[in-house]
Amino acid sequence: MAKINFIYRGQKDVGNLSIRLIDGKDIDYRISTPIKSKKEYWFKRTTKNGKTKKVHIHFDDLPSNSTADLKKHKEDLTKVSKDILDLFIKDNNNGEPITKQWLKNAVEVCSVILDTKNKIIKVSKTREEIAQAKKNREDYIKSENLLSNAIQKMFVKYKTNFNELKKYKVTHGLLLKYQASTKTEYQIRELNQNFADNFINWAELEMKYSKSYINSQLKRFRSSAVYAYENDENDIILISKKLKSFKLIKDVYKGKIVVTLNYEELDRIDRTNIEDANLLDAKKAILIGCETGLRYSDQNKLIDTNIKNIDGVNYWKFRTQKTDSIVQITITERILYLIKTYGLPQTNYPADGVKLNKDIKKVCKIAGLTEEIKAKKAKVLTINNKQETRNITDLVPKYSAITTRTFRRSFATNYFGKIDTSLITSITGHSTEKQLRAYINVGDETNIVRTKEQIDNFHKERKEKKNNIKLTVIPKTISQ
Repeated sequence: MAKINFIYRGQKDVGNLSIRLIDGKDIDYRISTPIKSKKEYWFKRTTKNGKTKKVHIHFDDLPSNSTADLKKHKEDLTKVSKDILDLFIKDNNNGEPITKQWLKNAVEVCSVILDTKNKIIKVSKTREEIAQAKKNREDYIKSENLLSNAIQKMFVKYKTNFNELKKYKVTHGLLLKYQASTKTEYQIRELNQNFADNFINWAELEMKYSKSYINSQLKRFRSSAVYAYENDENDIILISKKLKSFKLIKDVYKGKIVVTLNYEELDRIDRTNIEDANLLDAKKAILIGCETGLRYSDQNKLIDTNIKNIDGVNYWKFRTQKTDSIVQITITERILYLIKTYGLPQTNYPADGVKLNKDIKKVCKIAGLTEEIKAKKAKVLTINNKQETRNITDLVPKYSAITTRTFRRSFATNYFGKIDTSLITSITGHSTEKQLRAYINVGDETNIVRTKEQIDNFHKERKEKKNNIKLTVIPKTISQ
């Protein structure tokens, strides 16, 4: 606990007091003050080992029932001491560095011993400077604790990652829209279960956003808060105990529509003659994307310099752009056929995928994928008297629902149950089969079909092997 003591160090009968501030082992400062006092107040005679001497007494030991002058003097010093300690507690808790200069400023602010105009002006300026410094500090702490500023820090983190940067800018804009709706500027420590529940209600019921979109925004709120907190070297950012555990919307993938291209449709695209040279790259992207399971942003890494070999089998090995994880793509006979027919998947499409998404729809339309299916479709709705675009479920021609996301989902769906699940997840990046099934919208019932197919195939192959065994006739032993 911090303590204040006054010390009389002069030899004259009247002189200036020194003040000492102590708090633990780290803070122990002593400075001279402009406060005048009498030497006789601070010393008393004592006898020890038969010798009489004067000793300095502690401030608390100054008599309160002595002369009126001493009583008033002690009251003044008590007020100065209390004011300094109050200021110390406040500034120390706010992270202000407590130094010898701080103590000098505190004495000037809290001392009432002002006997000249210059001293009054100096203390007045000091008070203004300290007040302004406090305000600046408080404003800085408040700013650092704003959730909106935490999200903006992710702009710097993902400065070179266009896709992630774009997502966090959308998240920042959504938070500002929510804050305008609630007339509240949220701080990082308010990101808890109560915040999540209220945000979900606003986003789903009032703004008509999808459940998956809402969950993705809450996850980015959380990632921003964690990033800001973990990189706070000044220890001024406060977080909720529920930051990492508040619950999102459940069953977000229930009833989810997953649009994929099966091999019959892929063969149809393969056989389709594309006369427009600008669409050939889009056709190639569809066929190779659905066969490798790669995001379009990684298809340009299927190059000779990334080819490795093990036991005579060639494969590509590289780090993905989005997750920076290592992926290995085996060069199968079908991939060799696609490369021989269309070349390596290197194109001039922009990284944002906007033009590619338009062109692959054109390719699929030319290939005759026009049957109507249920899918998400962008539609303009009136929300809070404003025109907003939302994705709603509707019947649409299949070609219009094909996007670059179709590539990975088609790969996972087409090979699910046909090859080891671990081989699929090593490319899609899912850690469990449950996550993979949710990604491609396959329920547990699929295991029943897979079990039947695999058991039936096992016994079929066993029976074929048994029937193909050639009996060897062993001649009888000729008796001698």
